[in-house]
Amino acid sequence: MMRKRMRKIELAGQVIPDSKKATLHGPTSALITLVGWGSSKGAILDGMEDLKSDGIETNFLQVRYVSPFPTSFVQQALGSARRKIAIENNYSAQMAGLIREKTGIAMDNTIVKFDGRPFSQNEIYEGVKDIIKNGIKEVTVSHA
Repeated sequence: MMRKRMRKIELAGQVIPDSKKATLHGPTSALITLVGWGSSKGAILDGMEDLKSDGIETNFLQVRYVSPFPTSFVQQALGSARRKIAIENNYSAQMAGLIREKTGIAMDNTIVKFDGRPFSQNEIYEGVKDIIKNGIKEVTVSHA
């Protein structure tokens, strides 16, 4: 039964197009690639607009499938990225760890929030600005 299940996941990986498993929003030539998944999408897209107003061009790799993981798509998107910033609503940046496991590509920086609240557009903006200005490796956002 387990082999049957694993074959289904393998087949799904072959028939589901990469464009369904992950999406790259914004210009491919951006200097900064934001990486996220799930509920952070809206805040990241809105934060990108604020960053663009300040002359900071970004793009956003939205990972939509964990299994089957879009390994080749993510490798391609992140392979040419100059700075990679993971944005995650958890303590340990779990998606960043999975990306490193599946592709061998590590994130340069992380912005994490783990107080149970979703990211706001301003938190994305301020977190990225803080990384750029102060060279901080990990920014922890908290509502408190």
